[in-house]
Amino acid sequence: MNKINIDGVLIVEGKDDVSYLSSFINTYFFITNGYDLSKEKIDFLNYASKRNKLIIFTDPDDAGNNIRKKLKENVSPIYEAKAKLVIRKNKKKTGIAEIEKEEIISSLKEYISNEEINKNNYHLSSLISLSDNPKEKREKLIKKYHLIRGNNKLIEEQLNILKIDVSEIKGELDGN
Repeated sequence: MNKINIDGVLIVEGKDDVSYLSSFINTYFFITNGYDLSKEKIDFLNYASKRNKLIIFTDPDDAGNNIRKKLKENVSPIYEAKAKLVIRKNKKKTGIAEIEKEEIISSLKEYISNEEINKNNYHLSSLISLSDNPKEKREKLIKKYHLIRGNNKLIEEQLNILKIDVSEIKGELDGN
């Protein structure tokens, strides 16, 4: 089955949402981890909103609405998509990960793109380990791109969201 391409970043609440959605959608994902919208996450999303289209796609419940409200108040520009609650068979929860695939696609139709989403494969640990001061280089990337501190995988995901290519990263690490 071919995946649909979404032009932008889907902001979702959790890993289960990404696991389900990525089975039929090709895009970038940003996980809020529920209400955990720290200043660091808001800063990153504001920076990211200048480089990529951010689309709120939270659960159609009170928690999802609260996250949606906080994002709309603190991040600009930001877009939103809302799914109707059409739950998959044998599911008791009411989140994005439980909504029928057809309803998800319908909710995101205005963001569907014919363009393939090409994610960079940075191997950040290799790029940084080759430098004179890996810790300093990593911190430089975090500060320059308003990244959320975390492991290399999290940083690589954020660099993809920002659409930063490998040559730009190499230039930053080399001091250019």
